[in-house]
Amino acid sequence: MNNKKGYFLTFEGPEASGKSSQIKLLEKYLKIKNIPFIITREPGGTKFAESLRNLILKIKSDINIDEEILMLMAARSHHINKVIKPALSQGKLVISDRFADSTFVYQGHVNKFGLQKAKILHKNILKNFLPNKTFLFELSTSNILARLKKRKSKNKYDKLDKKFHNQVNRGYKIISNNKRFIKLDASKPIKSIHKKIIIHINSII
Repeated sequence: MNNKKGYFLTFEGPEASGKSSQIKLLEKYLKIKNIPFIITREPGGTKFAESLRNLILKIKSDINIDEEILMLMAARSHHINKVIKPALSQGKLVISDRFADSTFVYQGHVNKFGLQKAKILHKNILKNFLPNKTFLFELSTSNILARLKKRKSKNKYDKLDKKFHNQVNRGYKIISNNKRFIKLDASKPIKSIHKKIIIHINSII
């Protein structure tokens, strides 16, 4: 990573796979190492995008899949232009908790908008803007359900059944067969996952 050009990293995976915990650990590490970075999330990252996030993730939402995916694209466009690209142009490491891959999996594959249709939309509206690398947290459905039982606050995706989580895992399997993805076994201890992430970060920097 040089000073002129930043690096865009995303964290992806099913519900309860431990992404957020790992991002917090990485944040501590980057601060200690004095590495310039920003942490953001999707849907969200800007005031406008966060307001759309609240509408999309509401448990009783009355928007259909076409409306939902267009809202996500609008939120992502704003996020890219107002947060991600400016940070990259300053040579920062940009870390996002979810990005386009979540849309491909959740709306495209699971909610039947169509995986290819979602990718085409991303290509046309967002000029196929994608991360440099993506950490994919892989976790079995039985582990997902066991972890979700312990969660106190739930969004609409946490409340869904085994079939839904199986489909999410299947979706990630379909989209992740390329070099952009770094696959992590999310059932492993937190510290060992963190070590693997740090090794990859150091190889980038």
